[in-house]
Amino acid sequence: MPAPALIFVQRQRLGELMGHLRDLSQTAPGESVDVLVTENTNLKHRVQQLTRDHRLLQERLEGARSNLRFADKRVTDLEMQVLELQSHRGAGRGVGHVPL
Repeated sequence: MPAPALIFVQRQRLGELMGHLRDLSQTAPGESVDVLVTENTNLKHRVQQLTRDHRLLQERLEGARSNLRFADKRVTDLEMQVLELQSHRGAGRGVGHVPL
């Protein structure tokens, strides 16, 4: 095919493709905007829900840590009582003392 004919064919094809792009850009943006607005709204709701869930989990974590600190303190107190009782019993044992 001669060069001028090839250029003509390419220009025709280019014109057709540009027409397709124009048609798509006229129909798609309106639909795209609606879809994007809806998706954006859904994502904002999801972010709000995740923020609430995160806050709730943070509060639960703080409560669990507080309970753990209390339990650790209680265990330490009980261990001290056991050691004191053992030391009192051990000190009470003398020569000839028979355990009960």
